[in-house]
Amino acid sequence: MKKEKFFLAILLLACIDQIIKLIVILNKSAFPITVINNVLDIVYCENRGMAFGMGTGATALISLITAIIMILILVLVYKNYAKMTKKLIWGVALLVSGGLGNFLDRICRSYVVDFIYFKPIDFPVFNFADICVVIGVCLIALGFILLDRGENVEKN
Repeated sequence: MKKEKFFLAILLLACIDQIIKLIVILNKSAFPITVINNVLDIVYCENRGMAFGMGTGATALISLITAIIMILILVLVYKNYAKMTKKLIWGVALLVSGGLGNFLDRICRSYVVDFIYFKPIDFPVFNFADICVVIGVCLIALGFILLDRGENVEKN
């Protein structure tokens, strides 16, 4: 993947996140909606903290830390792009796009819009950006594990 497509993927995924959240906000009076009975609901939740509601009330600090981390990641990727595997590139694109989606919420709304509730384990409500972050971290971890095992054959 070329660098331009990498940055475009980040913007596209962050835009998808924001569009979904806008739809949820505009329809918040219709929630909760059961998608799969006793498994999955769509709800409306304002998260004023970070993961699992930690850091409630520290929106400015969380936003600053998020911005610094995303900038550092993008600088590292930009400098090392040619050496990265597709797994690492996609992992970083997902991680940064999710971080950007939630960052935009914090800057524009002072809270993150969460809406996916997984009932069987009473998991905290989450959103599309969170899914991107988790998948991105998994791909990055997998990429580094494969690098350590000498299986780095898939260059970008």
